[in-house]
Amino acid sequence: MYNKNNSRNNITTQITVTAAECNGNVEKMIRRFSKKVKKDGIIEEYRDRTHYVKPTTRRAEQKRLRRRLIEKVNKKREELFNFKGTLKRRSKR
Repeated sequence: MYNKNNSRNNITTQITVTAAECNGNVEKMIRRFSKKVKKDGIIEEYRDRTHYVKPTTRRAEQKRLRRRLIEKVNKKREELFNFKGTLKRRSKR
């Protein structure tokens, strides 16, 4: 049976931006609010909930992102620890 007390459907965060924070500047308030919303991941969560994604597709995406991150870290390590830069030599005149 459907559980009405599903915690996933409850709103747990509250984001507020006051005029005092932004010295009454409306544009600054909107920018600050949108940054807070993006940081909390509210828009991303909304997009995730609007469309159903099969579990296999979700796992494949996570695996792809994990693999991409590992490759990025390994590339940084290679650059740091295996320095094979070209050294300029003085020409003999």
